[in-house]
Amino acid sequence: MKKLGMLSLSFLFIAVTTFAQQKKASKTSVKPLTPTEVSLRLSPEIKMLAFGPISKFDDAFIASARKADKARPLPKLKNADSVEVMDLSIPGLDKNDPLVPVRIYRPKFSAGNIPLLVWFHGGGFVAGNLTSDHQACATMAIRSKVVVISVDYRLAPENIFPAGVNDGYATLLWGINQAGKYGIDTTKVGVGGGSAGAAIAGSIVLKARAEKGPKIKAQLLVFPPSDLDTTHVSVIEYRNIPALKGADLTKYLKLYLGEKQYKNVPDYALPGLAKDLKNIPPTYILTCGVDPLRDGGLLYAKRLIEAGIYTEVHNYAGYPHGFVPERANTELYYMANKLLNQ
Repeated sequence: MKKLGMLSLSFLFIAVTTFAQQKKASKTSVKPLTPTEVSLRLSPEIKMLAFGPISKFDDAFIASARKADKARPLPKLKNADSVEVMDLSIPGLDKNDPLVPVRIYRPKFSAGNIPLLVWFHGGGFVAGNLTSDHQACATMAIRSKVVVISVDYRLAPENIFPAGVNDGYATLLWGINQAGKYGIDTTKVGVGGGSAGAAIAGSIVLKARAEKGPKIKAQLLVFPPSDLDTTHVSVIEYRNIPALKGADLTKYLKLYLGEKQYKNVPDYALPGLAKDLKNIPPTYILTCGVDPLRDGGLLYAKRLIEAGIYTEVHNYAGYPHGFVPERANTELYYMANKLLNQ
């Protein structure tokens, strides 16, 4: 019996060792894709995007992006007759924090109190402003039947984490306190955002949970940067592609967190870093098939599902980061309505 036990242990050791070696081999066999290989993974109508120029992410890139943001005119809303839009500056979270610019969108034809969705634009934590998602926020307010507050949070690297999260949390608290003025149902409050904005939204959920703050009913995360793992297959394969590329993810996160925090990252800095996923609200996650952030977002969704969290996830195969078909927007508006109004 003893010999049999030792034999079983030996087989178990061999099996575990073999599996570990196979897993390591599978990781090391993943290589960056060529433009031609990337084009075969893109939806046919946009496959030529794979052959576009590859930008260099540096100070000049950030300066150029911010200049373009500032110069971009506020688009004329296609549905301006159906939504009220107000620009305000509200107090920051801490006494010494600057005012936070916000834009409020409220559907004109909604009766009674309706949910609140605090929304955060993308831009890699270093760019973007209230103009970035102007039309999308207006349409979301109307079609999702919610009050949307879009937040012009502080940007890195001048303002490292948690500055942007604090601006968002201050906006969440302010929106709840101003519920009577804007017709907000404080039992139906959600957060959401795209790309870097999705990370900030997810961090606010974790901050509210840790501090026993407002109960958040839903989070809507669109192609979120969920963790720091650069060994994901999507990060490696899409290391050198036009637009957001895997090679730049560490640079973005170092700018967002600062060098010191990057070496000792707080658990709530990115949504997928949280070890405990209990009491996370119902979640919608959208990922793009040809996006270095894809696998981190899908892993976070998988962990939420395994933790018993109501989670809807949609991977838009064939689309790069930040580039999705119109049906993705329709789905986002539907999910915001579903998760916040029901």
